[in-house]
Amino acid sequence: MGLFSPYVYKTRDGKKYWLHMKRRGKVTLFYFSKDPVGALFNIPKGYEVIKNPRVDFPMLKKKAGGGMLGGIFKKDKPDEKASAPQPAPQETK
Repeated sequence: MGLFSPYVYKTRDGKKYWLHMKRRGKVTLFYFSKDPVGALFNIPKGYEVIKNPRVDFPMLKKKAGGGMLGGIFKKDKPDEKASAPQPAPQETK
């Protein structure tokens, strides 16, 4: 893979897949194909390449965090310790 070549993913058995993009209205689809014509040169920002372990095929997944504002809009999971009822304090003499 050179400096100005499309992004290619190589599987264990030597098959090569090139990253492509297709827009359908407001939705952008990223997919891997065996055809190098029209392939993207870089992985989109905020994504990472993962491998489907069952079929040894690459996929794109959004990275955790979501960039600059990623932590602001996440739903917080309730803290188990805080939600458990606390015993009343014992008085000592």
